[in-house]
Amino acid sequence: MTAGASTTEERIEAPHWTVGDRLAAFAALLPADAAGPVVLALTDDLTPHLQAAFPGALVLSDGTRLDGWPDPGRVVRWDGTHPPVAPGSAALVVVDARRYDEQVLAALVATDGVVAVLGDAGPYLLYPSAESPELVWHRSWPVSMPSGPVPWLRRVLGLTVGRGDAVPRLRVSGDRPSLADEVRRDLARATGLDSDLVGLLTAGQVVLRLRTVEGDLAVRLSLTDPEREVDVASRILDDVPEARRFLPVVVAEGRTRGRPWTATEWTPRRHRPLSWPWPNASRQWEVARELAEVLAGRETGRTGAGWAERWSSGAHVVPVGVRVRWAAALEVLDRGVPTGWCHGDLWPGNVLLDGAVSTVIDWDNAGDDAPLGIDGLLVHALQGVAGTDGLVTDTLLRLVDDPHPVAAMMVGGRRWADWERPERLALALAAVVLYLRNRSLHDLGHDELARHLAAVARVLDGAVAPPDAAAPAPEPPSIEAARTARGVLWLATNGIVVKTSQTVVLLALAALLAPSALGVIALGTVVANVSAVVTSLGTASALVYWRGDVLRVARTAVTVGIGMGTAVATLLWFAAPWLAASFHATDGGAAVIRGLTVTLPCLAVAAVSNELLRRRLAFARRILPDTVSSVVGAVVAIVLVTQGHGVMALVVGQIVQGVLTLLLTWLVHPPVLPGWNLEDARGLLSYGGPYAGANLLELVQLNIDYLIVSRVLGGEALGQYSLAFRLAFMPYLMIVVVTTGAAFPFLCRQRGVDLGRAAVTVMTATLTLVAPICLGLALFADDLVLLGDKWQPGVPVVAWLALYAVLLSVGQLVQTALNAAGRPALSMGLRLCHLLVLFATLVLLAPRGITAVAIGQVAAAAFMSLVALAFARLHVTGFSLRRLASSLRPALAGVAVMAAVVLITRELLEIDTPSLVGLLVVGTAGLLGYAATVWTLDRDHLREAGRLVRRQS
Repeated sequence: MTAGASTTEERIEAPHWTVGDRLAAFAALLPADAAGPVVLALTDDLTPHLQAAFPGALVLSDGTRLDGWPDPGRVVRWDGTHPPVAPGSAALVVVDARRYDEQVLAALVATDGVVAVLGDAGPYLLYPSAESPELVWHRSWPVSMPSGPVPWLRRVLGLTVGRGDAVPRLRVSGDRPSLADEVRRDLARATGLDSDLVGLLTAGQVVLRLRTVEGDLAVRLSLTDPEREVDVASRILDDVPEARRFLPVVVAEGRTRGRPWTATEWTPRRHRPLSWPWPNASRQWEVARELAEVLAGRETGRTGAGWAERWSSGAHVVPVGVRVRWAAALEVLDRGVPTGWCHGDLWPGNVLLDGAVSTVIDWDNAGDDAPLGIDGLLVHALQGVAGTDGLVTDTLLRLVDDPHPVAAMMVGGRRWADWERPERLALALAAVVLYLRNRSLHDLGHDELARHLAAVARVLDGAVAPPDAAAPAPEPPSIEAARTARGVLWLATNGIVVKTSQTVVLLALAALLAPSALGVIALGTVVANVSAVVTSLGTASALVYWRGDVLRVARTAVTVGIGMGTAVATLLWFAAPWLAASFHATDGGAAVIRGLTVTLPCLAVAAVSNELLRRRLAFARRILPDTVSSVVGAVVAIVLVTQGHGVMALVVGQIVQGVLTLLLTWLVHPPVLPGWNLEDARGLLSYGGPYAGANLLELVQLNIDYLIVSRVLGGEALGQYSLAFRLAFMPYLMIVVVTTGAAFPFLCRQRGVDLGRAAVTVMTATLTLVAPICLGLALFADDLVLLGDKWQPGVPVVAWLALYAVLLSVGQLVQTALNAAGRPALSMGLRLCHLLVLFATLVLLAPRGITAVAIGQVAAAAFMSLVALAFARLHVTGFSLRRLASSLRPALAGVAVMAAVVLITRELLEIDTPSLVGLLVVGTAGLLGYAATVWTLDRDHLREAGRLVRRQS
C-alpha cells in the first residue's frame, strides 16, 4: 500500500483536521443551515472536505479520485454539462467556476437558495490558493501579521496585486446568514458584545477574527468534525496549573449549528506606537522551551502494554505497514515510562507575544499520554531546521548516537544521555511520530514524506529488529517520475540529433555563403515558426492538460490544425513578396518564406498524435518522427548546398522533413481522423488559446531582435547576429526545451505542494545542465572566428547571449510550472511583459550595433526572470525560492571551479589564440572540473536520479 492510499483511506475514519478545516475554511462564509439539498462541484482536492462540512451533500465530479470521500455513496460522476439534479431543487450550490460552468449549476438552485462561486470575481480572496489557503481576506479587513516584514510584504502584495485569476475569489449570492454570522450572534448572547467579522484564518481549525468595542477576539471553530475538542485548556490546567500563563484567556465557548467553538482574546491586543510590529523569533523560541520545561515537570501517568501501538497509530500520514514497524521499535517504552502533557507543535508561529505576555496557541496536537518532556526534543529539532531544508526527522534521529546537544534534557523521566541507545531511539522515534501526526500528505507531499520515512528506515535498519517485525520494502521512486526522467533522456537524444543536424547545416551554410544569405534564412525561419504556433492555436498542446475523453477531443484538434494550417500557408504564399521586401530580403526571401511554410498542415496534424504520445509519457515513440525526419532533411540540405543550390537547399530539406514527420507519426500512432464538437473546440481554445498566445509571444520575443536588427542594421549585421544567437541559444533548445517538454505532463499530474516541489526539482536539474554549457560559450566566444574572420563582430555577442540563455531558461521553467498549475493566461502575461520590455530596450540600443542588442537582451531577461520567480512563489503551491537557491549551490560552485580551471589551463598551456585543439583540450578540462565539483557536493541526488532513470515499473 502506498502512502497516499493509506492516508486517503483513513482520512474519514480518523478525520485529519490539519487538512480538513483548512481546505473547508471558506465554508464559514456559507449558510450554516442550507434548509435543503446541498450540491458541491469543485476540484477533487477541495470537495471531500466540503462534504465533511456539509454532511449529506451531493458531489458532482468529473475527476478521477476514487477514495477519501466522507460519503462515497453521494458522489456522482458527470460530464460537466448535464448535472443529474432537477433544476430548482437545491438549497445551496458550491461551484468552482475555474473547472465547471457556473451557469449550468446555478440553474439547480431554488428561488430562495444560495450559490457560492469560486472564480475570478468576488469580495473574498482565498490566499494564496484555494488548495493551500493561509487565510480568506476581504479588502476591508486588516492583513494579519505573519512572522516578519518580508512575509508580511509578500502577503500584502499577494492580496492587493494578485487579483483576477491569480488568487481565487469567492462570491456568495442570497441573503441567508452564514455560519460566521450565527457564531457572532451566539457570541453576543454569551458575552453581551456585538462584533464584526474582520478576518478568517485557516489553521487546525478555522479562526474567525471578530472585532468588538473591547478589542478583537479569536474564535476557533470546528467545521468538519463536530466532536472535536476545540479547547483543552481546562484539562491542561487541571494537570499542569503552572501552564496557565501560556494559555489563551477564554472569553466564551459554545456550539453553533452543532459545531463547537471557543473565543479567546486576540493576541496582540493592539500594537504600541513606534514599536516593531513583528515578533522577536528568538524570544518565541525561548517561550517554546519554557513551556516544554513546564509541561515536563508534571507527570500524568505511565506507559503500559499497547502504548506503542496507540502512539504510532496517531500518525495517519504514515503508511500502515510502516507504522507497524515503528510500533515494534517503540515497544521498549511500554515498560512504565512517565507520561505527561505535550503541545506537539512548539514553533514561533504558535507563540504570540504582547509585551511581557506570551500566549501559546494551536493545541490541536496536544495530548496527555506523551513521554514526559518529549516537547523539548521536538523544539530542539524544529529550531535546528528553521530556515533550512533540513528534516526534523533527521535532526531528531541524530540525537540517538550523538546525545550531547541535549544530554542534560529530562525526557521520559531521565536525562537524555542516561538512556541506553534502544530507549533513545524509541524516544526520538516517538518525537518523529508526534511531529508527523500534525502533518498531512497534502502539506508534505509524497516526496517529502518519503524523505521522512527513509530517514527512519535507515536508522531502524541499523538496529536489531524484532524477528516478527519484517521491514517493509523502501518506498520506490514515483513511476511517473521515472518515466519522466527517462523521457528527458529520450527527448534529449532527439534534441541532440535534431539540433546537431541543424547546427551542421547552419555551419555548412556559414562556411559557404555570405552573412546576408544567413539573414534571409533567419527571416524565413521567423515567419515559419510564428505560423506554426498560429496554426494550432494551442489545441494540440491542450491535449496534454485535457481532463476528459482525450481521444474524442483530439479529432476536433486535427480539424482545427488542418483548417488553420491550410489558411495560414495560403495567406503566406501570397504575402511572401511583401514580407521579403519589408525586411530587405528581396534576393530570394519570398521563395524561402513560401518553402518553409508550405508544410504547415502536415506539421499541425502530426502535432496532435505527438502530443497524445507525450500525454501518455510514451517518449520513445514520440521522438522517432522528429529524429529520423531531421536527419533525412539535414542530409538532403547538405547535399544540395554543396552542389551550389544556396539557401534553397535548406528550404528543400525542410519540406522533406515536414512531409516525412507526418508519415512517420502515422507509423508510431494510429492516424487521428478529423472530427468536430463545438464544446470540445471551446474547451481546447480556452486552455490552448492562452497557451498558444504565450508560445506566440515567446516566438515574437525570441525573434523581434532579428526583425529590428534587419531593419536598422541591414542583412549582413543580421547574418552575424543570427549565427551568434543560434550558437548561444543552443543550450536552451537542447536542454531547457527538452526537459520542460518531458516535465510538463508530469507536472500536470501533481497536486498541491507536490507541484511546487516538483517544479523546483525540474528547475534545479535543468539549470545544472545549462550552466556549464553557457559558461563555456562565454569563455570560448573568441573561437567563433574559426569559421572565418567575417564572423569577428559576433564574438562579444556570443558571450552576452550565453548569459541571456541562462536567464531565459529561468523564465521558461517558471512558465512551464504556471501552465501545469492551470494558469496559461498568467504565463502569457509574462511573455507579453517580456516582449514589451525587450522591444523598448532594443529600439533604444539597436542603432549602437549588435553587441548593444545582446546587452539589451540580457537586461530584459534579467528583469523578467525576477518577475517570473516572484509569480512562481505566489501562484505555484509549494514553490520555494529558498529551496531553489539551496539546491543550486552545487551548480554555482561548479561554475566557479570551471571558470578557474579554464583560465588557469590557458595560462599553463600558453593558449592565446583561438584553435580547435585549444577548444577541445581546455573545454574538456573545464567540464571535468564542473562535473567533479557537482558530483562531490550533490552525489546523493545524482545517484537518486540514476536510480530513477533505471526504474522500469
